[in-house]
Amino acid sequence: MNNKLLPHYTIEFDINQADKPNFFKSIEFAFKQLHWDIISSSEDKIEGHTSLSLSSWGESITIKISDTKVTIESKCVGNQLFDWGKNKKNIESLLEQIKHYEQSAFEVGDIEVIETPKNNFDSISKKKSSFKDYLQVFIPTKDYFFTPILIFLNILVFVVMAIDGMNIISPASEDLVKWGANERSLTLNGELWRLFSCIFIHIGIIHLIMNLYALIFIGSILEPIIGKYKFIIGYLISGFIASTASLWWNTFSLSAGASGAIFGLFGIFLALLTTNYLDKTTRKSMLTYIFIYIGLNLMNGFQDGIDAAAHLGGLLSGFIFGYAFYYGLINKESHVINNWILSIISFLGIACSFLVLQKIPNPIQKYKNEYGQEINYFDVYEIKMKDFELNENLALEIQNKAGYSKEEMLHYIENHTLYYWTENLKIVKEIEKFSIPKETLERNEMIKKYVLLRLKQTKLIREKIKSESDKFDKSIIETNQEIDNIIESIVN
Repeated sequence: MNNKLLPHYTIEFDINQADKPNFFKSIEFAFKQLHWDIISSSEDKIEGHTSLSLSSWGESITIKISDTKVTIESKCVGNQLFDWGKNKKNIESLLEQIKHYEQSAFEVGDIEVIETPKNNFDSISKKKSSFKDYLQVFIPTKDYFFTPILIFLNILVFVVMAIDGMNIISPASEDLVKWGANERSLTLNGELWRLFSCIFIHIGIIHLIMNLYALIFIGSILEPIIGKYKFIIGYLISGFIASTASLWWNTFSLSAGASGAIFGLFGIFLALLTTNYLDKTTRKSMLTYIFIYIGLNLMNGFQDGIDAAAHLGGLLSGFIFGYAFYYGLINKESHVINNWILSIISFLGIACSFLVLQKIPNPIQKYKNEYGQEINYFDVYEIKMKDFELNENLALEIQNKAGYSKEEMLHYIENHTLYYWTENLKIVKEIEKFSIPKETLERNEMIKKYVLLRLKQTKLIREKIKSESDKFDKSIIETNQEIDNIIESIVN
């Protein structure tokens, strides 16, 4: 896993070609003494992993051996910006065990140790992470191609938005919508491009920095493993599905940011970690980290202002993609299989999203032809409330029918009063599905209770008239009081 952003520590020293066989034995001895694992070993390279501890997710150890030189690198595996000297300590411990091996003559397990000439450790040169190393995360390479491009695009869009006048700390909703944020009334009514554009829109510079940090970490690990085309398809389709999930779950909110797509990448990586494609030691250390990272972010996602639906939608879709990619990775030589995997994932991801979009309530659609293309939920809400007011006035006309006979009054209640209150109940139930502010939806809930009380009141009056009895009077009085109370609450 080649993540150049993570802290590392490197040393180099000269070696005689004749010493190489014994040097390999000294490495095996050192790893065994330190309880580290050797993952792979060849004539010119040894890769290993340190043990897990409370202070570290473990570090990868890479030893490269040429005819005249040895390079040893210790690099963090988890998502760390600082290693607090851990990598340096790893190399010092390794060198100490190598020296111990060369200065002793005994058996450890089935490794025979003999006296050998000392290597030239005095010529060791040490390399820490440099500023140039950090810049490499922004430079496309053969195995790390789309991650820096996505980083650049996200930064570029944010800079252009800022130049246009957007507040970089707390952008206005109007600015986010202008630049392509995901908003139900707009996206469902002809602006489906927002399902993609919102992936590159961020709600302030803190939001941008947090997402870019996560993208750099997972991108620099995952893209070299699965390849650039699987990586970008996984990113975009997971982001598209995450945007759809957000639209389906959130009645009224703006959705923006790369986090849904990034969670898709974490889902892909999590799926691969459950297979045997990666070595066991790497799976063990990274699974622990990924579970904690995803768990914390998902829990944080249930706070106000965090789009948990997008996070979960991206994660689950990415997890499914990961298993599809695994089949392609174990058949790397077959371009046909891998092309089919990418095509099927793209088609099914977009097709399933469109099926979900069709199930999302869209009251605006039936009003567009009559009122025009620019209508939104607020316009429809005003239209429906005017209909509500008209129905209410018609239903309350029963108060002016005191001179009706018993039969006329019962007929009027059944075919007029109850009808209009029932129509108003349909209106408030329809408004429940509107993409409007929470406060308006809460007020609508109170109006719904008002309508239900009016229906109850009307039915009690009907029963009183039918029975010509006073036994319903108490219930009618109590219901009237409830109606007065809720009217006062709505007005206030």
